Amino acid sequence: MPRLTKKALLKHLHKSDKEDIIREVITLFDKFKNVKEFYSAELTDEANPLLLKYKKKIAEAYARPNPKEKTTNSNINRLVAEFKKVSIYDRETVDVMLYRVECGVAAFRYDINRTATFYNSILTTFEEAIRLIYSEGYEEEFKARIKKVVKEAEPGKYAIAERMADIAISI
Repeated sequence: MPRLTKKALLKHLHKSDKEDIIREVITLFDKFKNVKEFYSAELTDEANPLLLKYKKKIAEAYARPNPKEKTTNSNINRLVAEFKKVSIYDRETVDVMLYRVECGVAAFRYDINRTATFYNSILTTFEEAIRLIYSEGYEEEFKARIKKVVKEAEPGKYAIAERMADIAISI
């Protein structure tokens, strides 16, 4: 089966009539959770409810009593990955990633005895967020938030605050 390209999709859409396209979108909406979440976010006039939903899930994952770090990290990584699939705005993706970092920093400030893997997971998300910020030109918008999270990371182990500061200025 040949790989479907955007050009082939556009050709298909141009030769389809409006009713066929509407039926296809409804089928996608009914069949795929990501499509339903995308339209839910697109068709609302208020703050993206999907963004708020994922932020709430991230906060809840970090707030669990006696969390297993590996499970927490994998659950949160999954949540961020899911959000990336349904979000069309890079700004919101950055917001979710930085929120994950902020919650992670708050978690290790609450309990400093975390593993290197826990810290590295936070650092990886931070680095990915910084790369996206610079690639999209959002430096000014997120500058204060980045400085704040780096400052709040200072009590952490494994030189996380220094590593975060290096990432923030080196990319």
